[in-house]
Amino acid sequence: MKNRIFCIVLLLFLGLAAHTNAQADKWTGTWRMEYKPWPGRPPLVIALQVGLPGQQTLYPALLKLDYGNTFHGVYELLLATKSATQLGIGRFKYPVSETPFRLGPWMLYLNGTFNYSKPDNGPAYMQLSRMWIKDFGLFMKGLDDDDEIYTSTKVTLRGLLYQDSIRLKKINAQPWTGPHTNRIIHPEEDSIYFGIYDKVITSDSVVQLSIKDDDQLDKDTVTLVHNGRVLLHRMEMNDQTREQRIHLDTGMNILTFFADNYGGLPPNTGNMRITTEGKTHVFDFAHRANWYATYLVAQFYRKPAVPISAIKALPPPTTTRKNESLTSFTVHQADIILELWDAQQEDGDSISLRLNDNWIATGLPVKKAVQQIKISLQPGENALLFMADNLGSIPPNTAALRIRFGTQAKTLELKTDFQRNNLVKIVYDPPVQP
Repeated sequence: MKNRIFCIVLLLFLGLAAHTNAQADKWTGTWRMEYKPWPGRPPLVIALQVGLPGQQTLYPALLKLDYGNTFHGVYELLLATKSATQLGIGRFKYPVSETPFRLGPWMLYLNGTFNYSKPDNGPAYMQLSRMWIKDFGLFMKGLDDDDEIYTSTKVTLRGLLYQDSIRLKKINAQPWTGPHTNRIIHPEEDSIYFGIYDKVITSDSVVQLSIKDDDQLDKDTVTLVHNGRVLLHRMEMNDQTREQRIHLDTGMNILTFFADNYGGLPPNTGNMRITTEGKTHVFDFAHRANWYATYLVAQFYRKPAVPISAIKALPPPTTTRKNESLTSFTVHQADIILELWDAQQEDGDSISLRLNDNWIATGLPVKKAVQQIKISLQPGENALLFMADNLGSIPPNTAALRIRFGTQAKTLELKTDFQRNNLVKIVYDPPVQP
């Protein structure tokens, strides 16, 4: 009987935990506000339905504008995580339906971020923070395109989009599950452009990033977020190209390139280039499709390494070779990262790696591009052996090795041939549990 009661309680707990996790995302759900520009008239109702995120950073959303019987609009858009309390609003709001007229470029006035807030004992809110567009031509565009009976309604809607405060209250946590959520966060499934570039597949663990201003220097600033981690924050672009290397996660990498402002000469003209496997991919705010965009999304899919179980074991060739010890050191974490690359001329070198009694990589080509291998150590001494598969076109077999452990790193030069292997001894000393 006690076992039965325990099982029931456990199932209830797991069900509650699953429900809590499903509702954990603070952005998903329906947000709403009523705007009353004139007394005695119906309010203008704004409703934003936010779906579950893709890669925990990209949110499909549906925006509805209802102004009594005078206007009804439904728009699909993409929201992107900029920080823990900010979602960037996509440039393109795809009109699913608009009657009796179109708002057209006025929807650009909603560019910017939604900023999250929640009082201790109250509902959550999203406050619109605009990236101001003060182009007078845009302000007047479309005002006289339809019957003049719509002019008053257009002016009201334009005023709301352009400058009036928009603060949405969360009314439920039910994620939007419309039929088009996939096409918003997966551009390969449709031709509609929501700001996400096509996926790039790479085997590189590290890619080269460069950012510059494509036009006159006018204090444009940008932010770069990688899988939810901020790499650059409000960086002002100058006449020097900013360059750095980015370590990719295994699997999908979402790099969201934000325009923080439009600078002194709108729009923002930041240009991001990412080079991998010898090819450069360009993500440019100056492209016509990205004018006045809040952000651009780059997708880089890093192929996972072949699991150890799938690697064919080698016969033990080390008995006829001398193991040359390079170094010995102690670490306090089990998981460390090996980085291998050719620091000299790439000449076809290939190397195999063994950790204790397990081959973790065989026939690994040594390239200019850095390759990462994650390994897990056993408590005590671990023997990491590097063996040459060939001598390349310029003997001996050479490679640069960087071992990352926590916030520290150790760099070594490997030189192996058919008479010698390189040996690195790593002592794993687990931290004492309090």
